[in-house]
Amino acid sequence: MEKKTSGISVMDVVLLVLSLAFFLGVLFVFDPCGPKEDGGWMTCHWAGRAVSGVAGAVAVTALIHFFAGDGRVKMGLDLAILPMALLAALIPGRLIGLCMMADMRCRSVMAPAVTVFSVLLIAAAVIDLLIRRKSL
Repeated sequence: MEKKTSGISVMDVVLLVLSLAFFLGVLFVFDPCGPKEDGGWMTCHWAGRAVSGVAGAVAVTALIHFFAGDGRVKMGLDLAILPMALLAALIPGRLIGLCMMADMRCRSVMAPAVTVFSVLLIAAAVIDLLIRRKSL
């Protein structure tokens, strides 16, 4: 007989809190540089917008993960979080360029914060995946 893992676990809460902090952080705390003097936007603005979209998708996935009842569904959602978090880490400075100067907000604040949150989300998803794999 197959054993199902259900209920809310600590890892459900960790994933949800991390993903919401990531999403809200990209929007309000470690957002990229502001507009240029002429009102236009630098490339880092678009990197920030792309990261916020991916972070929003991760947050929605973590929310579904939080309320999912079946452990196998939660494992599938863990697997979905992995490439999204990796994509978020690759956007600033790799897939979309950032400002040239190292002391600009996008390079000194946004890019490191995105990397840290991405690594934390990947680690949390892998840990949850391994815990659930053992319990099935």
